[in-house]
This record gives sequence, C-alpha cells and structure tokens, in this order.
Amino acid sequence: MSVPAPDPAADAARLAAVREETRDELGLLHERVNALLGAEAFLTIAYTAAMSNGAPWGRVFAGVAAPVLAVLGLLLALLTLPAVRGAARILLVLSAQQDELFGRLGGTAPGYHGGAGRPSSWADQRRALLFFRAVPVLFVVVWIALGVLALVLVP
Repeated sequence: MSVPAPDPAADAARLAAVREETRDELGLLHERVNALLGAEAFLTIAYTAAMSNGAPWGRVFAGVAAPVLAVLGLLLALLTLPAVRGAARILLVLSAQQDELFGRLGGTAPGYHGGAGRPSSWADQRRALLFFRAVPVLFVVVWIALGVLALVLVP
C-alpha cells in the first residue's frame, strides 16, 4: 500500500478553507464576548443604581434588586463560559491544522503567521485567546463578590 503523494493544490485549497473557517469562528468568538460585555455593563450599571438609591424605599429596593442583579450577572457569565471556551478550543484546533498545512506547502504558501518560516506556537495561540477565555471567569468572580457585598451591606 503506497502513501499518496502530497497535492499542493489540494493543500492550498484546504488551507484557504481552514483560514475561512478560522475567520468565521473568530468572528463568533468576538460576537459572544462583545454581547457578554454589553449585557454585563448594563447589569453593572443597574446594580450600582440599586445600591446607591437614596430614596426612602431605596434600602428595600437595594436589598432585593442588587442580589437579583448579581445572580443574573453570575448566571449570564456561567452560561457564556462554555460557548467561549468551546470557540477558543476550536480556534486552537484550526490553528494547528493551518500550521500543518503551512508546513506541507513550505515556501509556496503565503505567510499566514507573519512571514514564511514563522508558524505560530501553541503557547502563542493560547496567550492570544487569554482575554476571551478570562472574561466570563472574571465576571463570575466579580458577581459573586458583588452579590456577597449586596447581602452584607444591605440588611
């Protein structure tokens, strides 16, 4: 049984398809994180307004609204976490496929990673996705702290 000879045209087409899929997946990741940031910003503003309400009924409102908003923010971050992690994992797999195809094409492939002969490393890719992976986790921690703060400060 013989191993088929590499087909540069097929590899180039596959590389273009993987690049397109990477672009689409990165767009989805950006959209997910942007939606999370927008929703969390709204909840943070509402939480702040609830906690600083100076009306006579403000303490009762803060005692109810602030913990509810903290729980909503926490749930939103927890629900977004798997989607963001999944997209980051897919991007790492696609990056590995690109590097493999880039290596097979050698000097005939355009420099997708900044120049010929400079493929990305796994660690570089993980660092590049760190912000996206950290945002939901950061909001989980923040909302837990704000929820505890609301329960402690408002009797």
